[in-house]
Amino acid sequence: MKPTVVFQTDFGAGGGGVLAGVVRCVDPQVPVYDFTHGIAAYDIREAAYQLSSIVPFWPSGTVFVSVVDPGVGTSRRSCVARLAGGSFVVTPDNGTLTMLADQLAEVREIDERVNRLPGSEDVHIFNGRDVYAYTAARLAAGVISYEGVGPSYPVDEVVLVPLTNIDARLGDGWAEGGIYNIDKPYGSCRINIGNRDLQRVADFAYGDHFHLRISCGDRIIYEGVGIYERTFGFADDSEAFLCGDIQMGAGQMLRLNVRGDFVRNVAPRLADDATCVADYLVRFERL
Repeated sequence: MKPTVVFQTDFGAGGGGVLAGVVRCVDPQVPVYDFTHGIAAYDIREAAYQLSSIVPFWPSGTVFVSVVDPGVGTSRRSCVARLAGGSFVVTPDNGTLTMLADQLAEVREIDERVNRLPGSEDVHIFNGRDVYAYTAARLAAGVISYEGVGPSYPVDEVVLVPLTNIDARLGDGWAEGGIYNIDKPYGSCRINIGNRDLQRVADFAYGDHFHLRISCGDRIIYEGVGIYERTFGFADDSEAFLCGDIQMGAGQMLRLNVRGDFVRNVAPRLADDATCVADYLVRFERL
């Protein structure tokens, strides 16, 4: 069976139809899966997070296509990254690979003289269709090898973006970090503090209560108490709730919710602009 091409974009509902069509025109035997087309427009940080959340759970050889591209048609590189696990990511090199940086084995710039949908040469605003879907299809179908994508360039030249401007810090009985992602359906925050670090360094245990303060510069966003537990099933909507997020093993980060839905009930502006949380500092102190 040929590798699956997995799409994520900010194109909105139905946005993947033309991409799947390009793949099927190259080779109707290549399976196509739409992961999401609901990423907020131009939100590279969200694209980086969503990509990292799905890549580990698809088989080696899968070809992922991520198109969140505010610089479409400009001098930013178009690339295919080969990951240590054997899968590939076809994407603009604009920060989308940030949360996969430790998995990058090789990266190649797409040679558009070869890997571009025929007839699209005068179209400069739809690289998702004309370059990324087409290159992914050719790679998955075996029309080209990975070397056929184009010239390689150093992995350390891949563009990385700061997911939060707040560094994680921990001590005995306290921890602080930044929000790097919002899980919008639930209004939850993802915090750049490892769950194991919270237990081993800050000495938190499930069932502990804590004082919480969320601030942005001198402005207090929220202050109150909460509980640290295994899952949100223990949550009381009147207090903050902290648990491990969806990652496995040492890479598991923390997930925080406040008053049932942090975004809706505490910081509604994030519903329209989740990128502004980059300067939010979150501090926990065990009670």
